[in-house]
Amino acid sequence: MAKQRRAEAVWIESRSRWQINVQRDGKRKTFTSTIPGRKGKHEAEGKADDWLEAGQPDDIRFDRAWDIFLTHKRRTTGTMNHRSIESIGRTWFLETKESPNLSAKRLSRIRTRDVQEIITQAGEKGCSKRTCKNILDKLKEFFRFADAQKWGYDINLDAINLPTQAKEAERHILQPDQLRTLFTKDTVIIHKKEHLCFYIHAFRFLVLTGYRRGELCGFRREDYAPPVLTVSRAVNDRGEITRGKNKNARRSNILSTRAQQVLVAQLDMLDRMGVKSPWIFPAPDGSMLQPKAIYDHWSNVYGKQHGIHVTLHELRHTFVSVAKLEMPEALLKDFVGHSTSMDTHGTYGHELDGDKQRAADILDDIFDRLLHDPGTH
Repeated sequence: MAKQRRAEAVWIESRSRWQINVQRDGKRKTFTSTIPGRKGKHEAEGKADDWLEAGQPDDIRFDRAWDIFLTHKRRTTGTMNHRSIESIGRTWFLETKESPNLSAKRLSRIRTRDVQEIITQAGEKGCSKRTCKNILDKLKEFFRFADAQKWGYDINLDAINLPTQAKEAERHILQPDQLRTLFTKDTVIIHKKEHLCFYIHAFRFLVLTGYRRGELCGFRREDYAPPVLTVSRAVNDRGEITRGKNKNARRSNILSTRAQQVLVAQLDMLDRMGVKSPWIFPAPDGSMLQPKAIYDHWSNVYGKQHGIHVTLHELRHTFVSVAKLEMPEALLKDFVGHSTSMDTHGTYGHELDGDKQRAADILDDIFDRLLHDPGTH
């Protein structure tokens, strides 16, 4: 392992520069910076650290290792995942003033307690358990990358505990009366006039199928061969077409009869309006629908006007909540495209003949009861 740099850069007034002397393998070297203030001090010390690390590649500073990791993720993963990792690193590992800052530490000098303190403070600052777990998961992903790079470290990540005070994130779902409202009220008021809600079938389809809104925006007409709908792509919040959130997101499902009826109604509406588009759920001008557009219309127009105060993503939670009562977990997870890490029974079993049709039949039965029985709770 490399020795930690003990020297610090000092300001040489006569030369108007920061200067630091370091030694590696008996060789002495001087590094400087003419930038005044702490920025210049850090620059000089950074140059010295880079030179020292070049001689000891197995003991790299965290901030430099994190940059290499981010570059790797930018090249090998989706934009949204890269942005999430970059944001978590910047917020919790690199620029945090009140929490432990790992930036200048060499990996070999980071201890389990350092990581535990970051997770603990995240909980103390009001982060939910899911957020705390996400922070820890990103660190675990980083250290798996460190293993592949043969960077030395001494941390027991399995010993890290999520803070007990962290709250479970609150989730809301549509109640039966709100479900019936969604399936009976199809208009909104715009400029004091009543209009058909252009996205009404999209909203209903999300509840009936549990698809993500990015998946819904990415459906093209060729993806639907009744009664099978295939998820081949998704649209992220930046309007980029991706292959989906994870490998399980790419899937084919037999749609329930009610979901098929909604798709027929959607395509009929487009024909009546003269909207020509390759997309099943396009924007009003026929172009690819942006996730933010449908999110805003749900939150600020339809949901607001009809007294439905759940988020668009919670329509997916609604689907999972009602389906899980009668659909086997493995079948449900396969239908909604959850990643393996969300499967509490481990990896999926092999699909049985008729499983997809079974899922469609179960969903028809559930939603028929919910939408036709006013006494359902």
